[in-house]
Amino acid sequence: MSFNFSNFTKDIKSFGDRISTEFNKEVVPLAQRTSRLVQERIGKINQDDISQLPSEYIDLANKCNNIESLYKNVLKVTSNYENESYDYPTNLQESFSEFSQNVSTRFSNLSKATTTAEAQAALINAGSNESKPPKTLYHALSRATDASVLTKETDSSSDASDPLIKGLDLYSSNLSKIANARLGQDQLIKSKFNKPLTTTLRSLISQSNKIQRKVEEKRIDYDLSRYNLTNCTNPAKESKLRVDMEIAEDDFANTVEDAINIMQNVIENAKPLQEFLELIKAQLAYHKLASELLGGMVGEYEELINQQEKLSEGAKNKTDREGGDFDI
Repeated sequence: MSFNFSNFTKDIKSFGDRISTEFNKEVVPLAQRTSRLVQERIGKINQDDISQLPSEYIDLANKCNNIESLYKNVLKVTSNYENESYDYPTNLQESFSEFSQNVSTRFSNLSKATTTAEAQAALINAGSNESKPPKTLYHALSRATDASVLTKETDSSSDASDPLIKGLDLYSSNLSKIANARLGQDQLIKSKFNKPLTTTLRSLISQSNKIQRKVEEKRIDYDLSRYNLTNCTNPAKESKLRVDMEIAEDDFANTVEDAINIMQNVIENAKPLQEFLELIKAQLAYHKLASELLGGMVGEYEELINQQEKLSEGAKNKTDREGGDFDI
């Protein structure tokens, strides 16, 4: 098989032509637009030479951009609801107790192992079947107020009637319920608010951004073509430059019209009020439950305080009777 140098030369030339065409079609216009935009920004271009956009377009673009800013700013905050420990005290050290519990579990499982494989599994997978305690402020407070800390090495029969233990049991239990409700709120906000906002940004607002960039490109192309025609000193080129300007003008006008339609669709389909309603509902459900549980404890704690005072008074009277009176 002989090498065809002629065909090889043609292929090289064809490849070079394609590269040159793509360069002139993509890179050169981009460089020209960038240069023109920089000149406009630094005030080197007369305002009369910058094409003005229709007021309807400007109004719609501002609305779309404002919605984008709103969503992004809100998501910077509400994305924290997707982090379970966003209100967890940074100075709280529960790791030691967790470590101790984990070590105890490992030794317990290890003592039950009958084979080498079971022993290895006990060391590696200790606690894997146990759910980790949630790291939220109220869960931590619920654990910290567990009444069991007061019942160690004490008479369990007397503990049951102790107002303080009753109060701690009530408080710890209700705070655990509030903490779980907060986790439920967070899941609702994640699915009913954060996700729809993110979807709107990606699907709708991105369309607005894309068409606005295209309008800017077409506007600059048109202004450049006007500039080239106005400053043309070669009559032989004037006819082509005029055709180029007319084509650029049509492209600019058509793109603006497309942009108006697209941005109107964005405004119509973006539902910020409905989405914020879902946020409010999730927050309301959580705070309503918290308010009911906390409010309900007020009366019960007042009753427990009365019980404690009566017990203290009874204990004092008993001590006085046992001590008797002494005449000096």
